[in-house]
Amino acid sequence: MTLAARTPHTNSRPVMTGMECRKPHNVAKWRCLFLPLALLPGFFVESAAANANAADLPKIIYVRPVPNNDDFLLQQGSSGVNNAAKLYKMQAGTLESQPTRAGRLQQLDNAVKQGAKIVVVMGVEFKELLDSVARQAPQTRFLILEHCIDNAASNITCITFRESEASYLAGMQAALVSATGKIGLIGASDTALRQKNSQAFTNGARAAKPAISVHEPLWVEGAQPFNDPSRAEALTKTMLGDGVDVIWAAAAGSNSGVFKALTPQSHAKAIGSGVNQCIQAPGKVLDNVEVHVDSAIILAVGLLANGSTSPRFDFGLKEGAVALTALSLDAAYSECDILHQRPLLQKLREASTAIISGKLKVD
Repeated sequence: MTLAARTPHTNSRPVMTGMECRKPHNVAKWRCLFLPLALLPGFFVESAAANANAADLPKIIYVRPVPNNDDFLLQQGSSGVNNAAKLYKMQAGTLESQPTRAGRLQQLDNAVKQGAKIVVVMGVEFKELLDSVARQAPQTRFLILEHCIDNAASNITCITFRESEASYLAGMQAALVSATGKIGLIGASDTALRQKNSQAFTNGARAAKPAISVHEPLWVEGAQPFNDPSRAEALTKTMLGDGVDVIWAAAAGSNSGVFKALTPQSHAKAIGSGVNQCIQAPGKVLDNVEVHVDSAIILAVGLLANGSTSPRFDFGLKEGAVALTALSLDAAYSECDILHQRPLLQKLREASTAIISGKLKVD
């Protein structure tokens, strides 16, 4: 799942209260882990400033690469920044860029001029711009999601996701569900990261069922790889014609084309990506590989609050930044088809636990 993807947002996770933080479940850990850091001096305001006017609080500003739209990952970015501001007593702001290089550069400059302590961006659109801006604003910390910059300025921190961990679990699930013994992946574009996730999907599948046949990945590509349902539908029909009966749809907004192609099929299933897509095609979507950008932003801000100056934060299953929908706390409300197969779910839980503990390596 790429951070440039474009599909509607369906999930949100509000900030937890103190009472909720005392509940003994793992998924909520990240929401509670850094709560006391709001009281630390230094990077953020001291506890004595709790009653200060909002204008006196340090600023965290989210710079969008495009004007407001229904991009679910960009919406998660807003949620993450707003919730981080609440947790750490900051003033949150959002600047929407015109979809041009000049427009994005202008909003980065505006964020600095407005006195932001932290500027958060996501999308490959910022990769070529951020370093020069950061070097001219050493008092500001910049967070960029997924797209790391070589030899970056010391005030830039890159957030990456161990998507391969959830990809491995998706491969296990696909293999265990398949009746034909043939599974496949349809992705948006053939990049190094997507190839890594594809290989993890294959490794998970063969670990669960050594004799499984994994179709060569098919990529949407073209001018709009993340929003080309027609192309994805055609690729899906090709896979179905080759006997594949479980497809991991890892093409963001193009996934609707995969689901459309599955509708007439009596047995074929899909695994969605990004957010819960089970509700888009009831009975046809087994599960989803989710990426929680909002969780990652909150975790990263907490680490910065604790004094970290690391150039990179890497988050995965352990931190709740990636996950399978079926293994989440609210899975019962997801309408995912895999919930009807409890023995299989138990195998996935055991594998997830082993990955988190370090006993199972997926790369």
